[in-house]
Amino acid sequence: MKMTKVVMAAAFTAALSSGAAFAADTTTGQIKFEGELVNTACGLSANSSPVNVNFYQVPVSALANGQRAASVQKNIELQYCDTTVAQSAVVTYNPTSPNAVDDSLAAFTSGTASGAGIGMLDSANQEVKWGQPTASVKLVNGTTTIPFVAFLRSEKTTDAENNVAYSPVTAGSFESTINFEIAYQ
Repeated sequence: MKMTKVVMAAAFTAALSSGAAFAADTTTGQIKFEGELVNTACGLSANSSPVNVNFYQVPVSALANGQRAASVQKNIELQYCDTTVAQSAVVTYNPTSPNAVDDSLAAFTSGTASGAGIGMLDSANQEVKWGQPTASVKLVNGTTTIPFVAFLRSEKTTDAENNVAYSPVTAGSFESTINFEIAYQ
């Protein structure tokens, strides 16, 4: 009986010491939290800052004579909306670089493409005027989606007699950024 207790004690001690040996081989890591508490009716969802729009490859010929091409519909998603704080919202869009030839378009800020720019339609399907609020969007409790359409178009020009013409488009890559601000009402 004493022998059994001694063997059990030895086995228990061995088990504990072998666990201690494994404890030395550990992996450590870190969990990082970030966010922002805002004093508004809604917050932006993770999908909405930034909203990425990829036009992929668009033939230059698709932009002939001022035609819109590559229309891409996207959404600004608002989360945790509280309609006791506000019932509607308007969005104001501002390109980081307006197009110098056609002020209704955002300029390409990098790349080799030229002669075209980016335009947008708001949630009411109206062409966005940079720096001016869009049509009002009704908020709903929880998640509110604000749709928009981005498109490419060749630059519109007018001569001294107000004749409309469109810039020749040069193929190449491009990038642009349009910032937005949401005001709650």
